[in-house]
Amino acid sequence: MIEAVKENLCINKIVGSKTFEVTVEGDSIIPDIKPDILNEVNITGNVCVYKKEILEGKIRLDGNVNVYLMYLADCEDKRIRGFNGNIDFTEILDFPEIDSRMILDEDINVKNIECKVLNGRKVSLKAKLEIKADVFMNEKKDIIKEVNNVDDIQSQVMLITMNSLVGQNSTKVSNKENLIIDNMDILSEILSIDFNITNKDTKVSYNKVLAKADLEVRMLYLTEERKNKKDRRNDTNYGIYRFSTVFQRRIFVM
Repeated sequence: MIEAVKENLCINKIVGSKTFEVTVEGDSIIPDIKPDILNEVNITGNVCVYKKEILEGKIRLDGNVNVYLMYLADCEDKRIRGFNGNIDFTEILDFPEIDSRMILDEDINVKNIECKVLNGRKVSLKAKLEIKADVFMNEKKDIIKEVNNVDDIQSQVMLITMNSLVGQNSTKVSNKENLIIDNMDILSEILSIDFNITNKDTKVSYNKVLAKADLEVRMLYLTEERKNKKDRRNDTNYGIYRFSTVFQRRIFVM
């Protein structure tokens, strides 16, 4: 009699994927230490999600858009100045086939940001976001590990490696580094910062997950002086630094 030996695996089954486009908006006040705004010169931003929930048939995202605004100052020399603002948002998005037992993986991109000058001290900010949401569900499945009592039957065996999900976790990390600019520059104000995470790598060791990556930082700043009789008020500095952290929980077993 042929006997099948089974093994129970926990698999990560995708329930659904959806893409949403939402618009978030809010007003920001120019700080008192900065001159009035005349016109927008350039505006960039990035998204930070600090809380996410899966509800019955819906997902909820709480976060903000950090905005960097360069503007033409309403003063005699019409200098370029900058300030940081933010747009807080809470979005509840329909996702009929999900429930609270499932896992959400989201990716949010800023498609564009608009700025409208309301008066010299106040601006209205509007950002269009693209939200890509993937929802997963843990499911246990029995697979046939081996077959016994097949001495008189021809059989073919193929060995494969499978990953079984044993847990999940998330954490927030922070890191501080000093970026060195030109020694001849006197930093007056940071106008904007862009960054990109590259060279991601993870390793599992002793019930922990070690995560490493490079963070490329691009900073546009304002200096207080001009040198070589050329306008040096705007300059660009590039810096790269490395960060690493250890999550205190194993996620996958190979």
